[in-house]
Amino acid sequence: MRYLHRTVLILLSGSSLPASAGVIEFTDRAAWLAAASPVNNIDFEGLAPAGGRKDFIEPVTFSRVQFSAPFIGGGGIAESVVSAGLDYVNAWGSGDKLQASQGVEFDITLPAGVKAVGSDIMITSTFFFGTNGQYTATLSTGDVFTNIFSSGPPTRSFVGFISTTPITSLTLASNPSLAMIDNFAFTATAVPEPSSFALFGVAILALVGLGWKRRSNL
Repeated sequence: MRYLHRTVLILLSGSSLPASAGVIEFTDRAAWLAAASPVNNIDFEGLAPAGGRKDFIEPVTFSRVQFSAPFIGGGGIAESVVSAGLDYVNAWGSGDKLQASQGVEFDITLPAGVKAVGSDIMITSTFFFGTNGQYTATLSTGDVFTNIFSSGPPTRSFVGFISTTPITSLTLASNPSLAMIDNFAFTATAVPEPSSFALFGVAILALVGLGWKRRSNL
């Protein structure tokens, strides 16, 4: 019983975050993965011809996630899976990536129940003009995160979020040039809310109290 009591204290100490914690932003993939795992990862591999690109002129869906990239100034939607054979794509390492063909924004619709989402983010201007860029992320929760740094190749940037409520959509908007993403990941199962851990701890504490009461009556 003494060891069970100690376990309860540990559980309660680990659930001190308030239920209204909202959305937490991450700029380190390893830290986000440690908090969000397990996740589904979309790497866009094998979709573009070697040294080329595969264009889509309407929203496209991979692994139940819909990606839409509106033209700059309106007038259409186009996304491209771009191959590592293209010099500016390969600058960030091997593998295919998803690019907003004529725009600076991805409008992303997520499956139901997702509470963690993250992606590698790149901006083509860092290759062509040598200038770093930034992203703005807008979540369906109403939270907006600005000035998300995007570095030049070969270093990738990352942005991820964990929310206490489901994230149904996410907009990633780049500045000053075309947006490009890779390794888009989201929770395979919903991340438990901090309040769930607290309720679990309270339930165990109640069982411990009942055990002590029964023991004192012996």
